[in-house]
Amino acid sequence: MKRALGTMGMIAAVLAAAVGHGQIVSKAQLRVSTDPDGATLSCDGIQQDVTPITLRDLDAGPHLIAVEKIGYSEVRKTVSLLPGQKSALEIKLEPITGLVLIQSVPDGAEIEVGGAHKGKAPVLLTDLPIGHYRVKASANGFISREMEFQVENRIPQQVKVSLTSDSATLVVSSTPPGAAVTVNGLGKGTTPCTVDRLPSGDNKVVISLQEYLPYQQDVKLQAGDEQKIDVTLKPQPAKLSVISTPPGARVFLNDKIRGQTPLAVDEIEPGTYTIRAELEGCEPQSSSVEIGRAETKVVDLQMVRNCGSLELVTDPPGVKVTVDGQDKGLTEAGAAEAPSQVMKVDMLPVGSHKLQLSKKGFFTVDRTFGVKTNEITGIREVMKRKFVADTVVRLKSTPSDVVVGILSRKLPNGDVELETKPGIFATIKAEDVLSVDPLAAEEKK
Repeated sequence: MKRALGTMGMIAAVLAAAVGHGQIVSKAQLRVSTDPDGATLSCDGIQQDVTPITLRDLDAGPHLIAVEKIGYSEVRKTVSLLPGQKSALEIKLEPITGLVLIQSVPDGAEIEVGGAHKGKAPVLLTDLPIGHYRVKASANGFISREMEFQVENRIPQQVKVSLTSDSATLVVSSTPPGAAVTVNGLGKGTTPCTVDRLPSGDNKVVISLQEYLPYQQDVKLQAGDEQKIDVTLKPQPAKLSVISTPPGARVFLNDKIRGQTPLAVDEIEPGTYTIRAELEGCEPQSSSVEIGRAETKVVDLQMVRNCGSLELVTDPPGVKVTVDGQDKGLTEAGAAEAPSQVMKVDMLPVGSHKLQLSKKGFFTVDRTFGVKTNEITGIREVMKRKFVADTVVRLKSTPSDVVVGILSRKLPNGDVELETKPGIFATIKAEDVLSVDPLAAEEKK
């Protein structure tokens, strides 16, 4: 500052001396050049031209020189000139460099700017002059990518390059979570998970969890794809077996009939079920069962009888038996064709029942009997026989002589056995028989 004031003082003294001696003060000139050329120059605030330039007719004294060029920092200098002085000024322009942070997704990509390697992202570049640039990012497993950016000033800027995988990614989730994921037979973790580095083309995905049915899907992938699989797994079906003592009971599952015991239901959804078994002659039995995923449950129902039995003997055998209007068959002959064998009618509900016995030639029997729980009611019935003649046998000796009765049987030798009175049988020899004819209705006794 002191030096400048001294210079200005000297210039003022020179000017004063010149004026005192009557001399004409001559103008000064200044040639200004810059490195690089082409900067716009202003002198004392007045724009002149671009460098290099010679400023003529400058008054002696100080002058403010300013140069500016796009991409370079502005430079201002003060130049003091003497009368008639010819001076030169050379100015070195400093380029403006940007502050650029280059990042990659994922981190660690190799970065090239304008073909020059700059390192691995993130990279901070502080020496890029203003201008247009192309950045290239590359990483193993990803498709290289190029993008452009512009440096305009010193204001920091961020350039982010997102790379696309050269393989595919699969995002897998399931309900419930924690299921094992395999792709093409290789384990890839448990849900929820992200599976990357999958090859292009068809990929077989299996999602499995204990107590649930496995889920399978073929997924077609392309490089750079990201696909999602979100699946709700189905519980493995449970198994239910229902048995009863005695068997043959009808089984109802939540009031819907499913069959008879022994019953096997191989696929049933987990949950709580009401089981009811019904068997004729027994009290209905109910049970509640809770079945978990992939669980096998066996329900054993003991049927309690609410019925009894009838044991029936008839004399004679071969009697038709009807209970409550239902045909129960014929009584069978016993030893020596005496009374019949015991006929047993089971599963009769507790209470009163109607019994009817009928046989041709005998009076029908109708009676009522009672049945108690788990007890046997015994009945022995002797049928009363009807005597109604149905056959007439004419004799050869005197055709007008006849024998009338109930035909008992015809023997193989031709003899005829006829019951002539209740319990009285007569055998007529074959050689004496002229004819055996049914008795006309009007002839029957």
